[in-house]
Amino acid sequence: MGKIVLTCVLALVFGFGGAAGAVSVLQDSFLGPQGPTGLTGATGPTGHDGIDGIDGKDGRNGRDGKAGPRGPRGRAGAAGKDAAPLTQVSDLGTLGCAGRSVSVITDARIVAHQQLRLTRKDVCIVGPAHPGVQQLSAR
Repeated sequence: MGKIVLTCVLALVFGFGGAAGAVSVLQDSFLGPQGPTGLTGATGPTGHDGIDGIDGKDGRNGRDGKAGPRGPRGRAGAAGKDAAPLTQVSDLGTLGCAGRSVSVITDARIVAHQQLRLTRKDVCIVGPAHPGVQQLSAR
């Protein structure tokens, strides 16, 4: 007990350096008696398992992975329904238009020196055939 009091007094008087010096000088007297063999003894029995800790917060979701291979081709769709029959017949003509006319190529000829000459006419939709209305003939 006296050795410890001496070390504390030296630490108070000389500070950290005094405490370190006292421990260095009195090192042999601080040691206890040697054990019977001086070797480490056999291992003791295993202790009881501790309790599990709580789960932590989940981390952020990672990036999406690479797209997989393309799947097999699907079945063909059902056949479509027939269109309803047209109730009104419309004719093409050049006079008595029921709307805007469109310029259409009506004839093509090859002339001298392998040149192509085209004939155009304005054509539009006219109602059912009227007497005196010029209509295109289907060739």
